[in-house]
Amino acid sequence: MKNLKTVVASTSALLILFAGVCLADTFINHQTNETLHGYITSRLPGSAQSARQDNSSQKAAETEDGPTSVFTQEKGLLKLIPKEWEIERDNLGRNNKVIVVPVDDAIMYEIETDAFEKAIAESSQEGPLFILVEIDTPGGRVDLAQRMCTAIIDADCNVIAFVKGGKYGGAISAGAAVSLSCNKIYMTENTIIGAATLVTSPKDKEQNKDKKYEDVVNEKYSSAWRAYLASLAQQNNRPSLLARAMVNGENSIEVVEVNQGGKRLFIEPINKMPGQQVARTWNKSGSLLTLTAREAVDCTIADGLVGSREQLLQQLQAGDANVVTDKKVANARKDLLLAQRKMNEALKDFDLKVEQSKYKQPAQKFMSMLREAKTDVETIKTLAKKYPDLHMDTESVEKELTSINAAYENALRETKRRN
Repeated sequence: MKNLKTVVASTSALLILFAGVCLADTFINHQTNETLHGYITSRLPGSAQSARQDNSSQKAAETEDGPTSVFTQEKGLLKLIPKEWEIERDNLGRNNKVIVVPVDDAIMYEIETDAFEKAIAESSQEGPLFILVEIDTPGGRVDLAQRMCTAIIDADCNVIAFVKGGKYGGAISAGAAVSLSCNKIYMTENTIIGAATLVTSPKDKEQNKDKKYEDVVNEKYSSAWRAYLASLAQQNNRPSLLARAMVNGENSIEVVEVNQGGKRLFIEPINKMPGQQVARTWNKSGSLLTLTAREAVDCTIADGLVGSREQLLQQLQAGDANVVTDKKVANARKDLLLAQRKMNEALKDFDLKVEQSKYKQPAQKFMSMLREAKTDVETIKTLAKKYPDLHMDTESVEKELTSINAAYENALRETKRRN
C-alpha cells in the first residue's frame, strides 16, 4: 500500500492521456482506402493498449508502431499496424454475441481478480458486441479494484456495467470504481452507486472475514483514490466532481448543481459565480456521496434505468444476441473455498499431532506421527504458496517444517542407537 498514491496518480494520468483513443470494427487504410471489417483479437508485443470510447466515436486509433492481430471478414486473421489505418467502431465486423462477467460479491480475493482479468481479456478477443459486467458488490480492496478497472479499460470492445441489485443492493465502494471504468452504466430500480470508501489489503485472515470493510487509510491515500475515481468518470464524460465526492476523508467534497447558459454544471460552492443559481445540492461537506439509480441517471453518472438484463439487451440492440456467462470468477471462488477446506483439515490434523506428541509414545509410533505431521505441513506450505488469499505466513510454515525434520532425524538416530 505504501506506493498506492503513486500508482493511482500514474493510472489517472494514463486514463486522461488515452481518453481520445478509439477502438473499433471498421478498418480503412490511409494510403489505399482498403476497407476491412472485423475486430482486434490480441495486441502483440510492442503494440500499445488503448482506452475506449463510446459507439459514436469516429477518431483514429493512434498507437505505437507494433502490430495488432485483427480478425477480418474479408481476409481472416491479419497483423495490422494501427497507425496505418482509420479505425471506426460500428459493430459491422463483430459476432452477434454478448459475454456476461459477474461481479457479485466482495472484491477481496486475488484469485478472483486474476480470473476477472482473464475473463475480460479473453472475452474481448472473441469479438462480442460488448461485454456485460453485472455488478452487485459491497466493495472491497482498492488494489484489486484498480486491476479490474485496468482490465476493463484495456478491453478491445465496449464494456457495459449493469448494476443489477441483489444481496448488496448495488455498486458500492470499489464496485463504484469498476462501474465508472465501463463505457456505459445501467442500473435497476432500488440500486445504489457510490460510497467509495478506500479499503486496505486485509492484515490477516480474521480481518479478511470482516464484512464491513471499514479499514480506511489516511487522507493522503483518500486524496489519490478520489483523483482516480475522477479520472475514471472523466474518460467516459461523467461528472468527475461527483465521482470525487464518493470518497470520504478529511477533505470530503460539497457539490452543487448550477445552470449556465442552459448547461448543467456540478461545482463546489466556492467556485459559484455571481448570478449562478444553485439548482440542487448533491453532496454536503463531510458526507459520502451515494446515489440512487434515479439520481445517478439524473446527474449523468449512469446512462439509464432498466428492469432486467433482457430489457437492457433490447435497449442496446442485442436482443437476439447469443448471451454467454463467463464462469471464471465463480470457478475461482469455488477453487479458493476448496483450498480453504484443505488448509483447515491440514491445520486440524497437524494440531492433533502436536497435542499427541506431548505424551510419551513408542518410538515407531512417534516417528510415524512426525511423518504425518510433515505431510500436513507440506500440504499447508503448498496451499499457502498457491493461494495468497489464504493469508498463511509461509515463513512460519518453513520454520515448522524445519523443526519437524530435525525432530524426525533426532528420533531416527536415537532409534538406530538403541538398536
